[in-house]
Amino acid sequence: MKKRGSITVFLSLSLASVMLLFFLLLDLSRIYGQRQKADVISDIAAQSVFADYNRYLWDNYRILGVDASYGTGGGADFSLMETRMQEYLVKNGISSDTRGKDLYQLLTEKCSVDKYGFITDQNGRAFLRQAAMQQKTGIASAALDKAVNRNQQAQQSAEESQDFDQLMEKGTDAMTQSAETTEDGAEELPADVPKPDDDEVNPIDQITEWKDNGILDQVLPGSARISDRQIDLSEAVSGRTLAQGNDTAVKKLSVAERALFAEYEKTHFSNYRNDLRHAGLKYEWEYVLCGKKSDKANLAATVTKLLAAREGENFASLMADEAKVAQADAHAMTLVGWTGNAAIINAVFWALIASWSYMESVLDVRHLLDGGKVALLKTPAEWTTTNLLELAKWFDVSKKAKESGNGITYEGYLLTLSAIQSERTLGLRSLDLLENSARLHRDYKNLRLDQVVVSADFSYKYSSAPAFFSLFALSDKKFPVLQIERTREMTYLPD
Repeated sequence: MKKRGSITVFLSLSLASVMLLFFLLLDLSRIYGQRQKADVISDIAAQSVFADYNRYLWDNYRILGVDASYGTGGGADFSLMETRMQEYLVKNGISSDTRGKDLYQLLTEKCSVDKYGFITDQNGRAFLRQAAMQQKTGIASAALDKAVNRNQQAQQSAEESQDFDQLMEKGTDAMTQSAETTEDGAEELPADVPKPDDDEVNPIDQITEWKDNGILDQVLPGSARISDRQIDLSEAVSGRTLAQGNDTAVKKLSVAERALFAEYEKTHFSNYRNDLRHAGLKYEWEYVLCGKKSDKANLAATVTKLLAAREGENFASLMADEAKVAQADAHAMTLVGWTGNAAIINAVFWALIASWSYMESVLDVRHLLDGGKVALLKTPAEWTTTNLLELAKWFDVSKKAKESGNGITYEGYLLTLSAIQSERTLGLRSLDLLENSARLHRDYKNLRLDQVVVSADFSYKYSSAPAFFSLFALSDKKFPVLQIERTREMTYLPD
């Protein structure tokens, strides 16, 4: 017997309503999944672009940045960056290797770079903050506090420094004036103060004449190997007009970050005492401090700065030593006491102190360059040149200051010198080094750091048509296409 089936209008309408609700819920859950997928593929695209950082900068200096010219050196090409992102989005947005229909596929309608910051922006502030961040993980809190305190003391000392060359010049002028003084025109003289003999030792003249030798000849033996490398500054980062990013909101360095950057220089830049075998200049740290085009010139300028620092410290040590002050006072009287002119005697006294400080400082710098340590402020036992009248015997470049177990090394003084540099100088000169070093390698010969991106804002737009609910269209009108927009911010910089 053949059976017949039947369905009521009410049941038909009920089933249609249930199915309509069912497919609507399916589409809503699909949309929720697509929104999650949009988040994921947006992250993948942004992170993939920023994973394409310059390997040379990272391997040698631990600095991250994407060359937005992609090796051409012809300027930042953000259309190329967007094309590369598009490839990541297409691959992850449409699963071509999935059997059947991928219900979560998304079509990319737009991906763009809206804002970007270069590593050179704001005089290299992005570089400085990255470098400080790299160093932060390797320094203890107590050491950081010590470094901050060192920087503050260095800045204060720089503000209070004296011109010791001027003291010596005044002493020389006073000696000349004394030679032109006659007893008839002089103030009342002590009866027991005769004129000095013509062969009387004059440390001021000895030191002044000896200082005419090249500064490196005073502190390094002839056998010392000094690098002859040079850098072309005509197109260096610090000398050319730089491209600017449109996202320049880089925070100013904190006091702690300044101290951390000095520690970064110590561990990531070569110097006279520590060759890290980077391409380019061999005395990188000295270049940041002095900015000369050759290693030799940078070393000479650094030695000059070290001598100035040591002169101030040795001057203070001398003045705290009554026996040495008495030596200088007595010899000033020997040289010009006969004039009875207090101003002349006083000028010669200070010139003798400055000459003595300079000779002791030369011995200190020799010892520092040889890897030794010198005390910040010396006790009489730590002082090397004990006799003012025998300074000339220390001109022998093989003679050095006494070792101080708790003293400061050459690198320690470079840390101090770095503390008084401006942020602009530190940033741009450091970037000179990085760019020059990288460009000496074939793979990076076109690198220009004002095309290296360290931060960027990306925006994306995706679309997808309904898959289930549209089956119940009751007219020829198409269902609206789903639009999903996302933005991403990427940066190598610390918060």
